[in-house]
Amino acid sequence: MIGEIYLGLKQNPYTAGRRIGQGGEGDVFEIKENTSLVIKIYREVLDVEKSDKLIFMSTLVNDELTKFAAWPVDVAKDKLGHICGFVMRKLEAYVPLHNLFSPMDRKKLFPDKGYNFLIHVARNLAIAFHKIHQLGIIVGDVNEANILVNSGGMVSLIDCDSFQIKKENKYYFCEVGIPRYTPPELLVQGSFNSVIRTTNTDGFSLGTLIFQLLFLGRAPFTGINPTNQEIDEETAIKTHEFAYSLKRRNKKLLPAKNSLDLSTMTSGMITLFHATFEGIVERPTAAMWVNELTILGKGIVQCAKTKIHYYLDVIGHCPWCQFRDKSNIIYFLDDSYLRAIPELNNIEQFVNGFKIERIELKKLMETYVTPGMVAKPINRRFYKLKYLNRIVISVIVIITIILCLSINWGILLGGVAAIYLFSSISKTTGKIHLELIQRQNNFNSLKLSFQDLIKQHNNPSDLNKYNQSSSTFSKLIDSFKALPVEFNLSKKKIEEDHYLKKMTFYLQQFDVRSHSIATFAASKKLLIYNNGIRTAADISKLRNTKIVGIGPKNIQILLDWQRQISAGFVYVPDASVLNIEFAAASDVIINKQKKLEIQIKTEHRNLEIYRASILSSTDRLGHQFKELSIKLYQAELDLNAFKILKGYG
Repeated sequence: MIGEIYLGLKQNPYTAGRRIGQGGEGDVFEIKENTSLVIKIYREVLDVEKSDKLIFMSTLVNDELTKFAAWPVDVAKDKLGHICGFVMRKLEAYVPLHNLFSPMDRKKLFPDKGYNFLIHVARNLAIAFHKIHQLGIIVGDVNEANILVNSGGMVSLIDCDSFQIKKENKYYFCEVGIPRYTPPELLVQGSFNSVIRTTNTDGFSLGTLIFQLLFLGRAPFTGINPTNQEIDEETAIKTHEFAYSLKRRNKKLLPAKNSLDLSTMTSGMITLFHATFEGIVERPTAAMWVNELTILGKGIVQCAKTKIHYYLDVIGHCPWCQFRDKSNIIYFLDDSYLRAIPELNNIEQFVNGFKIERIELKKLMETYVTPGMVAKPINRRFYKLKYLNRIVISVIVIITIILCLSINWGILLGGVAAIYLFSSISKTTGKIHLELIQRQNNFNSLKLSFQDLIKQHNNPSDLNKYNQSSSTFSKLIDSFKALPVEFNLSKKKIEEDHYLKKMTFYLQQFDVRSHSIATFAASKKLLIYNNGIRTAADISKLRNTKIVGIGPKNIQILLDWQRQISAGFVYVPDASVLNIEFAAASDVIINKQKKLEIQIKTEHRNLEIYRASILSSTDRLGHQFKELSIKLYQAELDLNAFKILKGYG
């Protein structure tokens, strides 16, 4: 699919880029033509009903919808003209809502966020449902994975193609759903086919999500079963067995251990939760949740002991500190529950003691003209030789003329005289020519020395060594300054591994054969069990393991089940083990700090040596340059003057 071009309704081209998401029905890709959009391409051919629904949805798009949902802004057609996907807004820096349920995920993704942030997100979620309901749209398929949240607490719903949409008198139904978020009146029907959902049914789903946010992942229909009767979550929903109910008598489910009590909420919130989970006819609307969550948020105070702890003022004490101190349960992870680890000292102070002094070399140019200089006087004997040559040449010319006019023995005598005179010319000319060659050679030699000197000055022999040493020194400094970050990352990984081990141990208690997995038949359970997927912990292997008969949709169902099971995990860190591992990591970093200090000092000394050598060399060559410039220019003046004497100038 990557690289393929799809066309929109208005023939806009969409080229599929990098794949950024994968779900049960299809994959999501970046769009090369527009980085603010993405495209979802289905794996299977869409029927007419689904295609018509997507086209109609794209006509409903407006700013309100795109603010709270990844709504189809256009549909995508393949080369044959068939509808195969849709285009939507790209959500930058958003993560699934369930990341707020886990203390480790919160620490990693929202390290500075406390309980007040969870209330803020719950309120924004209620606003999103309210706005969507005002447009006559029903969400239907609601779960903690198809709602995203960013660091500002803004939420956005995805998988909008499963929403229930009404076009005049025709319904495009939402025929999927997860039992945990499905109201009892729909669960008892056994199927979602052709079921008309309403804002009232959405109210159950919204209330469940809000409950999970405020009760840190706990679900309203899971808890402790004090009876001998087996009650799974789906059965509890159907029979209105709200585990946290303050009204219900002879309860078959009690709140999970080490969780908040519903009585800690405001009276308005308590009323809404009871109406949502114990009523059917008229559940609270999204707008009602917005109002009560606003009131709830105003009653939040900050803990005096731990800055990340926020709690409802009506409680009278910090419940998060109480959970930590009495049960060693950490709901909001900071480092206050760990022994203080020695900090890295004097990092900046040490680094500031070393600086790379820049070497600014002023390049020498091949200019040697020195104002005010003149050529040295030429020895007078060269002038005499030049004049003598002229006289001799004149005599030879006269003799030649006479010879041409005379006969007899005078011809022989004149020839002898001419030969003698020509020999004299050769001697004087040779002396002048020899002097010219000597002057030319002297100039050439000086110029070569001059050019070599410039080359040495502009490219000192130690400059490459200095640059290499400077690069090494900079890398050492960067490594040294990064030690605190490296140590924090090391601690983070230790804590995450510790958390993951405990989470894995918890998930291993849930055998796939003996636990209810919605829409997953017993035969498929046996199939995955025989292929090594035996507990909820093994579900993660399906990301890299292929089992014939278990496709993307089934994998998504299993991942949803694993995620719901993990919501019941309570993190009880072993502080003593963590402190030992942190101390070991600290020792590694401190040893690395000492080693880097030695390397930095050594490399800094090398830099000083190279710099001193370069400056000394360039200073010496600079003086030689001035002296040689004078000599070279003098040689050039003398050469040119002699050329003029010889008749070249």
